[in-house]
Order: sequence, then structure tokens, then C-alpha cells
Amino acid sequence: MTDMTDDTVFGAILAALFVLVVAAPSAASRHAWRFVAIDLGSLGGNFSEATAVNSRGLVVGRSSIAGNAAYHAFAWSQGGGMTDLGTLGGGSRSWASAVTDDGAIAGYSYLPGDVAYHAFVWTRTNGLVDLGTLGGYASSTAAMNARGAVVGYSYLTDNQTTHAFLWTQRQGMIDLGTLGGMFSTAYAINDEGVVVGASATAPHDIPHAFMWTRETGMVDLGTLGGYASWAHAVSDEGVVVGNSQTLAGENHAFVWSRHSGMSDIGMTGLDSWAEKISSGRTAIGQGYTGAGTRHGFAWTRKSGQIDIGTLGGNSSYASAVNDLGMVVGGSWTAGNAAWHAFAWWLPSGMVALDNPGGGESQATATSNDLVVGYSCHADQFTCHATLWKPSSR
Repeated sequence: MTDMTDDTVFGAILAALFVLVVAAPSAASRHAWRFVAIDLGSLGGNFSEATAVNSRGLVVGRSSIAGNAAYHAFAWSQGGGMTDLGTLGGGSRSWASAVTDDGAIAGYSYLPGDVAYHAFVWTRTNGLVDLGTLGGYASSTAAMNARGAVVGYSYLTDNQTTHAFLWTQRQGMIDLGTLGGMFSTAYAINDEGVVVGASATAPHDIPHAFMWTRETGMVDLGTLGGYASWAHAVSDEGVVVGNSQTLAGENHAFVWSRHSGMSDIGMTGLDSWAEKISSGRTAIGQGYTGAGTRHGFAWTRKSGQIDIGTLGGNSSYASAVNDLGMVVGGSWTAGNAAWHAFAWWLPSGMVALDNPGGGESQATATSNDLVVGYSCHADQFTCHATLWKPSSR
């Protein structure tokens, strides 16, 4: 996981009602969805952003507190509003990045003095639980599965080397080791407990994509012919996506399965990388066009790689995909004047999620029927976490 810092740029998302017409995933029928945008507010400061949402509408993220001197992890629900999850020991900053349908929340928090940071899990029963480290000063959460298992990275006692970890309530933090080199980090875990990430290999500490299971330990997934590779996500079926250098020195998105091994899903001569895959086996990522601009893409075995386009500008990116194949993210609008949130379906293409407040907008995560992100007012000074919820009206 890349550590979130105060330099993270807050984008923007809708502050009022909008209508989104999309095609249902069923090939036999089409269904019109209407979404209502809900401003989730803040913890007293000017900024908040939503990073994850579960199927029950529990939203998590981070928000600045009164005075905007620090940010805290939050949880938001329809009945309870926005709740400050606090920090570990009184540190100034915390961040929530994942939530299960049972309401367990994972993230990281700085400790007093704001030098060290630790991964945490929050539950209604236990509050913030410090997951500790593998001996060093810091650890950070990358992902959590439906069973509450957490993966990420932790520094070792030398405070320079990082190893991937798996944490469970029963066993605590487990060092997943490396592929022979000095470092490793875990990026994702599926509901079966399969962990993927990148690890240095011996003797030159070149990163290779790995898969870890309790039965096999850490397994090198190889490359597309080049030196390095990284695995970013794994579906519940065990399909892995990421990116790898090719023999020609390009960087291409890949999909890996036990039956087929690593397959190149990039475009020859153009760099691309795959970042997430849904249980519906739709992968998303980013890639460069022949014109040198960056576009988000979606991929399935049936369709191959599809450029999802833009909202008239030169760039877009895909943030998340749900099990029904809906992709959300952000795109430059015509003239590259502003970033706007979008939703994209294979049948209907990209639809802008307008922001009547006048600021930029972006979408960051989605469950099967909910979308979250953040939105700014026209002055770009006030930005709030936002939830898009289906409406029957």
C-alpha cells in the first residue's frame, strides 16, 4: 500500500441530485437506475473523502477536524451520520480504507508524536485495535477481506526493510516473508485468504508479483519476459491482475490464473497496468494511448481490453469496479478544465456525474448498488465525502 499523506489531493464529487441512466448487466434486459447524491459532511473541518462502502451503506474514509489541523478516520451511516473513529493513542491523523459487511473497518493511524504509524482494525465492540508491527516503527493496511483478515506491509526491526503481513484476530500479525530478496508488500487479499503483492527476488532485489496461500507460502508469478512485475488484486476465484515489464522493456497489464499462467492484456508499444478485479471477473486499470494520454480501461476474457474513453478531455482513470461490471472513476472534461466523476457500463459507455455545486468531482469506490467519492464547492475550498444511493423515485 502507498502511504496516504497530507499531500493527497482532495478532488470533488456531486453535492446534489443527479440522474444516471445505465444498462443492467443482464443481456436479456435493460434497467434504468437513478441515483441521489448525499453530502456526508465532515468532522468539523473543510475536507472529507470517502474511500470505501459496504453493501449496507456504511461508508468510511477520512475527514479534517475543526481547525483543519489534522484528519481522522470516520464511519458514516444513514441513521448515525458521521462518527469520528479517533486515533491510536492520540496521534493527529488516521485513515479508514476498508470496511466489511459486518462493519469491521481497517486503516492506519499515527501514534503520539506523529512519527510512527500502525495499521488498525475498528469494531463497534472493541473500538480501534492496534495491529502492531513486525518489529519496526510502522505498519500500514492495504486491504481487508470479508472475514476481517488484513494485509499490508510492516517495517522490521531495522526500520528500513518492509515485509508483507497477514493479520487475523486469531493469529495476530504474520510475516509473509519474501521471494529471497530484502523486501515485500501485500496489496490485496480475497475472501479465501489468498494474498497477492510484490516481493524482491534474489540476488538483485528486483520485484516480482507473488501469490501467497497457507498451503504454498509465497509463490513467484513470474513476469511477461522482463525483469519486474507487481500483483495488485485477486478475485475470489483466484484470478490475479497487475503489471509487468515485457522483454521489449514495455510495462503491460497482465492477468494470471492457475490454468493459463500470466497473460499479457496490454497493448503493444503502450504502457498499461491493471489495478483491480471484481468477483464478476472484470478487471480495470489505466493505459496510455497512441497520443500519449492516459485512459482508464476495462477488461474481461470475452471482451478483451476496452478503452473507456473520457468526458471530452484527454485523460481518465478507473478507480473501482463492482461485481456487475460498473466502473467508476474520474475524467477530464472538454478543454481539460476540470475533473468529473463518472460511471461506465460496457453497453452504455461513460456517463458524467454532474456536480451542481460547480466544483470538480470524482468517484473512488463502489459496492454493487452504491458509489462513494468526494465533492468540492465551486471555490474548491470545501470538499465533502459523498454517497450516491439508488432511488425508486
